[in-house]
Amino acid sequence: MIEYGKPGMIHVSEVARRWVRDIREFLSEGQYLVCKVVRIENDTVLLSVKRVDGKESARRLNQFNREKKAEKMLELAARGLKKDLNEAYEQVGYRLNEEFGSLEKAFEIAFKNPGLLKDRKVDAKWVDALAEVAKKSYTEKTYQAKVKLKLISYAPDGIGQIKKALEKAEFAVKYISAPTYMMVGTGTSYKDLEARLLEAAKGIAKAVEKSGGEAAFELVKE
Repeated sequence: MIEYGKPGMIHVSEVARRWVRDIREFLSEGQYLVCKVVRIENDTVLLSVKRVDGKESARRLNQFNREKKAEKMLELAARGLKKDLNEAYEQVGYRLNEEFGSLEKAFEIAFKNPGLLKDRKVDAKWVDALAEVAKKSYTEKTYQAKVKLKLISYAPDGIGQIKKALEKAEFAVKYISAPTYMMVGTGTSYKDLEARLLEAAKGIAKAVEKSGGEAAFELVKE
């Protein structure tokens, strides 16, 4: 058992909720499993696979895999300082786990706000090493969203009125063909980006309508 550092055993009756004819249908050598502790006999922990909820198993395995990835990142940071993984844990790893709850969380902070690690009195050389590895490992996904606008102005200086309305937008706007325009934005949160784009489109439409024109807009789904 990785979590407790003890040997564990799964009886064939605790593998699945149906009859197990061939254990290889359910388990394979080297496979990581989420198990429930049934009881402890001497130094052996008796475990069950079938008593673990599927969703909980998936969640715990995902958490385990993320933490294993973070441990690999710690090893890379240690290598940059000419140290091994054991030294990394002794000098900074155990402390990061205690301070932030997990190595994964510590690396997220090293990526987004390494100054917070220094505030917690983590050795500066380790902060720099952790931040460098985090920067290489994490690539923040960027999303793009588009809003199509149809803008018509009946004012004598109609083009000027539309241009004036578009200048207030924080996003780039491209002219497609009269009366269609495309507003494009990028961001790290699609939900937030979509909301900002629609708010900007609403402001443009309101300005055009205020000048006596017509406006409509819609989010482009790709």
